[in-house]
Amino acid sequence: MAIVSIIGRPNVGKSSLFNRIAGQRLAIVDDLPGVTRDRLYAPITTDRGQFYLVDTGGLEEENSERPFAESVRRQVHLALAESDLVLFVVDGRGGINALDREVAMTLRRSERPVLVVANKIDDPKHDEAYYDVFELGFEEAIPVSAEHNRNISTLLEMIEERLPRQESLDAEDEIRVALVGRPNVGKSSILNELTGSDRSLVSDIPGTTRDVVDSVVVRDDRRFRFVDTAGLRRKSRIDSRLEYYSTVRTFQAIDRSDVVLLVMEGTEVATDQDKRLAGHIVEQGRGLVLVVNKWDLVSKDPSFGPKLLKKIREELSFVDHAPVVFVSALSGRSVGRLPEAICRVQENRCRRIVTSRLNEMLRDILAFERMPGDGKGRYLRISYLAQVSVTPPTFVFFVNDPSLVTVAFERYVIRQLRKMETFEGTPLRLFWRKKRPSAASTA
Repeated sequence: MAIVSIIGRPNVGKSSLFNRIAGQRLAIVDDLPGVTRDRLYAPITTDRGQFYLVDTGGLEEENSERPFAESVRRQVHLALAESDLVLFVVDGRGGINALDREVAMTLRRSERPVLVVANKIDDPKHDEAYYDVFELGFEEAIPVSAEHNRNISTLLEMIEERLPRQESLDAEDEIRVALVGRPNVGKSSILNELTGSDRSLVSDIPGTTRDVVDSVVVRDDRRFRFVDTAGLRRKSRIDSRLEYYSTVRTFQAIDRSDVVLLVMEGTEVATDQDKRLAGHIVEQGRGLVLVVNKWDLVSKDPSFGPKLLKKIREELSFVDHAPVVFVSALSGRSVGRLPEAICRVQENRCRRIVTSRLNEMLRDILAFERMPGDGKGRYLRISYLAQVSVTPPTFVFFVNDPSLVTVAFERYVIRQLRKMETFEGTPLRLFWRKKRPSAASTA
């Protein structure tokens, strides 16, 4: 599938343009130069098929003292290497400056097709302000306003004309995987190990992945879309617009994923933030794999592994269905086990139990030595049950009185379901409905 990259100096509206074309707020938009530090991918559907739109961190001046300037430049060069078309965004209202000329030189060296986009031209009366962009040496340019949606449809038509007709992307075959966890636990390093490229900025400064980055990887005929996210900080530390956006985006990434890798550090597992994330993952019905990173730093004592696993199971008992994988992203140890675990969990999320097996389980449940009751002689009676959906597996029990169901009994039923079929890594949802009287009994 073709790749179209949005490139330009900081603060010319690249992320606003990306969001406008993508139709959703995927990139953090702020007035602070350098806010979009990583590349962000979004599949765009047009009449001619689909392409990936890529937002990049802004190119900085060569003498910039910002800590990520060199990393961002590397990301831009990597995006250029992958691009079929480049959208070179400039500030059409503010005019061309020396950095725009430097960016233009970088783009001309790449020999990629370039379409200059003069952003922030809100009114046709100001179109002549963008004529200066032609001094950059490119043949084609268009004035737009990402904020006011001006000329965006025309821009899309120009993009379509420059891309080969392609078959539309079948995203149903993808397994969408979110990598979440506290800052600096190694999510980006794990992502890079899984994808085989430096797709997410890696630094020992907590929070270096501020936005969400999608990477598509094919392994053993299975396609994975990995989403790396900023680390979730304690609420008291979320004191800037940037961190707030990223925290919200972490939860959004979970919501649009199939399976979530909750990454923890071997020296500090099951923190309050880990529990908060795990709770949201279960609430959203997503598959879960617990990943313990930096295992090489803590695994010298052979007895430490079982102790750590015991602690994880005790502290995160509400997700005891999730597999635990110990890895070292630094050395690559056991990271290769993650795709298999992801596939296994996703398969379990899609699992259905045939009716005959459900009837067997119902007999086992009814053999429970004491059904829950109200203490006044009324006990729970189950008439029948059905699996009504998957992702996650969802079951409805028709009973005489749903208010008689206790938490302990519901846990017992879930244990029975997990004994009957393999539901590793996926939550199960149970609903209790009052059985309606039959027509014969009401006649």
